[in-house]
Amino acid sequence: MIIILPLKEGESMKEKNIPVWDLSGFYKDFDDPEFTGSLSKLRNNIEGLSKSAAALTSGSDKPELALENIIRLYNETGALYEELFSYTYCRYSTDTSDNRALKELGRLEEIAGKFSTFRAGFRNMLTDIRGNLPEFLENNSYLRQFSYFFGEELEFQKNQMPVELEDLASELSISGAESWSKLQQSLTSSVRTIWDENTGATKTLTELRALAFSPNAEIRKRGWEKEISLCKSIETPIAFALNGVKGFSNTVNTRRNYVSTLDKSRRQARISSQTFETLISVLRESLPIFRKYLKLKAGLLGKNRLPFYDLFAPIASTDERWDYDQAADFIVKQFQGFSSELGGFSRKAFDNNWIDALPRDGKVGGAYCTGFHVSGTSRILCNFNNSFSGLTTMAHELGHAYHNFILKDASEIYRDYPMTLAETASIFCETIVLEGALDGCTDEQRFNLIEHELMESTQVIVDILSRFIFEKNVFEKRFEGDLGAEEYCEMMVSAQKETYGDVMDENFMHPYMWLVKGHYYSPELGYYNFPYAFGKLFGLGLYSRYKEEGPAFAEKYKEVLYKTGCASAEDVTMSVGCDISSMEFWRSSIQLISEKVYQFETLCRCR
Repeated sequence: MIIILPLKEGESMKEKNIPVWDLSGFYKDFDDPEFTGSLSKLRNNIEGLSKSAAALTSGSDKPELALENIIRLYNETGALYEELFSYTYCRYSTDTSDNRALKELGRLEEIAGKFSTFRAGFRNMLTDIRGNLPEFLENNSYLRQFSYFFGEELEFQKNQMPVELEDLASELSISGAESWSKLQQSLTSSVRTIWDENTGATKTLTELRALAFSPNAEIRKRGWEKEISLCKSIETPIAFALNGVKGFSNTVNTRRNYVSTLDKSRRQARISSQTFETLISVLRESLPIFRKYLKLKAGLLGKNRLPFYDLFAPIASTDERWDYDQAADFIVKQFQGFSSELGGFSRKAFDNNWIDALPRDGKVGGAYCTGFHVSGTSRILCNFNNSFSGLTTMAHELGHAYHNFILKDASEIYRDYPMTLAETASIFCETIVLEGALDGCTDEQRFNLIEHELMESTQVIVDILSRFIFEKNVFEKRFEGDLGAEEYCEMMVSAQKETYGDVMDENFMHPYMWLVKGHYYSPELGYYNFPYAFGKLFGLGLYSRYKEEGPAFAEKYKEVLYKTGCASAEDVTMSVGCDISSMEFWRSSIQLISEKVYQFETLCRCR
């Protein structure tokens, strides 16, 4: 295991060669003829789709071929939109003050609205010809491969407003819910506070949140205090933003006759209600395991209860830090051990500057991976902080990028996999890296790594469950009217107490988790929380299969990833013998975490 010394005093992150990404292979700028030409083609394609659909419904003498032409153009249009959107959002997310990028995002959202309107009409069209679909699929091999897509579209049509109302909802979302989302991103990425009164040095929210990993207890606490204070300074506009996003979702999903936004999100996740309820039940059932770990950690830090700012506190006896380049080499080596393809892919991503890892002013917090579907590549944003957590975040996002790579030759329709299965590859890759780090390390390093894994698992199970509880309560209360920042804070702390339990110091919770987490602000993707828990536990299950079967499992793993866009979560997971509708499956993955808690407890006694 390679351990790198921390930054020297006065040495900047940039001096450590932490990179920004290279977008030059896509478009030179927004005025690049390639960009403007692609934008024009996108508009023309959407107009073409509408004309083709009209021809089909008006009584085409060759309806089967008309439908094939629609699907071919649909795939091309979707891929082109993703290419343009990914480039534009990459530009915006690294500089939220870039007004031109913001303008282009708005333009793309307007075009996406037209595409959504077409899709609503397309679903109605499919309903009209559903009696002929079996014959079309039997006679046309190209259409046959999209049978799952047709079936899913017909199901979503049942919860759809009339086309003109869907069109209105899309247009209103641009100036409504999407604008509220941009407000949250802009404010949280740009607001700053004084850190050093003597020098006038400042820190952003992202930088303050990174201090939670500091080995210095005073810095962790001070960082948390500054973070809470900075959040409070922008709580009112962000509370309005959350009201806007959740109110919009409630309104349109009620109009669409969904039981709730959760019902819609579950269907988007392609899991049955039984699977969902089973997952949530097992998460709740597992809480004592994580509370045991948190109690042990509190004891190691000399405390009876753990304040929120110590959740990520390193407990190593030495300050172990990772240099970016050597972290990259370590990831590649571990991936190579799983398969030469995954290792080679990750090496290419690092060598070709696919990763923007340098934290800086105006850049959004957190991490994401976005696919460029025309060129078949990806770009990754993260905020590397020289910690092992920063390393595993890169591994996580590279898992998403590898998933995109596996699907690069698939039709655009089947690159659209659900949130639940989207986290499978990322968690699997995280696990590869962790287990590789554990192999051959010293007892002290093993202690630190197991603690890191439990820390991350606690976030994905315990904290994610608290976020789910909070969001469910918000959606329900939002029907009654606007909520204020104080009420959001009270609901957040209540949800944290429900999952973390009494091992946490209630005087030092994080009431503003609703403000700093961007996942709450997507009007179309409500409940972007439980998919992480799903991905964690399913990823652990897959890794267990890999350890049992050895290198041959790499091909099965690729098959799982390829199927994610063209089947339900139940069918995808069943293809490798996992019954996700059963309590036993989820409990078996939780057991793997429980074993780590036991190992951690044993190592604690030996210290």
